[in-house]
Amino acid sequence: MPAQIPALRGNKEFSIARLEPGAEWSTEVRVRPLREGQWEATSTNFSFRDRLGNGHRVTDFKVILDVDAKVETPLVAPPRLEIELATTRLACGEWDSIKGEVLNTGGSAITRGRLILEGPFSMDPRGVAVPLGRVAPGEREPFEFHLLAEKPGRAVPVFLSAVCSDGAGGRVDRRIRRTVTVGPLEPDSSADVRILYLSANPTDTERLDLDIELREVRAALRQGAQRDRFELHERGALRVFDLTQALLDFSPRIVHLSGHATEDGRFLAETAGGTAQVLSIPGLAALFEVVSDTVECVIVNACHSAHLAEALAGPISYVIGMRSWLGDQSAIHFSVAFYQALAAGRSIETAFQLGRAAMALGDEREHGREVPVLFHRP
Repeated sequence: MPAQIPALRGNKEFSIARLEPGAEWSTEVRVRPLREGQWEATSTNFSFRDRLGNGHRVTDFKVILDVDAKVETPLVAPPRLEIELATTRLACGEWDSIKGEVLNTGGSAITRGRLILEGPFSMDPRGVAVPLGRVAPGEREPFEFHLLAEKPGRAVPVFLSAVCSDGAGGRVDRRIRRTVTVGPLEPDSSADVRILYLSANPTDTERLDLDIELREVRAALRQGAQRDRFELHERGALRVFDLTQALLDFSPRIVHLSGHATEDGRFLAETAGGTAQVLSIPGLAALFEVVSDTVECVIVNACHSAHLAEALAGPISYVIGMRSWLGDQSAIHFSVAFYQALAAGRSIETAFQLGRAAMALGDEREHGREVPVLFHRP
């Protein structure tokens, strides 16, 4: 090697046992050029044997090595994070969401990361941290956390921490503290459709994602064009006296029952200890006959509830039940689509049809559309 290109790593002598006609062989030597320019590499001992075993030596081997000028790598500004919180108020004692955006104000992209929320809240176990995908310079990435705030306050602290990396392996951290108001939702005096969501999840039955269903129903109503017409109230861990008290307290127009039912259609409430308590079908029919002057629609979002729905259809104008078993996701899909339609100003019949279609969209066995049934008394 010429003096201007000293070798750093690798053999300075190379040998190969056999090289077939037309074949190639290569190796690598690590070098450090000291100066740019053209430099000559030579060898006085380039020797080999031919197929007959005769030795050959090449004493004048040489090759020109071109060393280019050093290219300076331009410095790229690392990514910078800004976290913007859009939510300023949370409902107290109800599942709600905190929303916002992450903004990359730096000069290079964020390739991956995650955002963590901390505060005096009960968090959805599946949403303690949300992932961040690629965020190019100047772009925003929305985020949403689902949580339950149980204590009211005017300046409840919210801590948001982002841990991200760029394409070069660099780490970018950002942590902010903000405050939100936690209190009861402001009553809407203009609402003319009051919905009462009643749920039971007995400890001796299969656990259902009723909190998720309620959260999604609330979101569907809030996002509708006619959201101001609707007012949603809920009672969980439903017991017998909770049912009668809630009907008296709220005088709802729509009653939504979510949970389990027996195979003959009897809804399962809860005892004081949290285990299942069967509600008789004639008893529920008698109860809803008393409140039929205010209740227009009853939804029984539980497996095998069609028999109960048919019994309630005497005093109530619209009753929806389920003919057979349905999964958690199917039940949620039906509820969300049903209330989306109502909040868009559609009729109960249209909302029912949209709910059935939404169930069918995610049903691989293609029978979900036939599970819900609507009983209508003109």
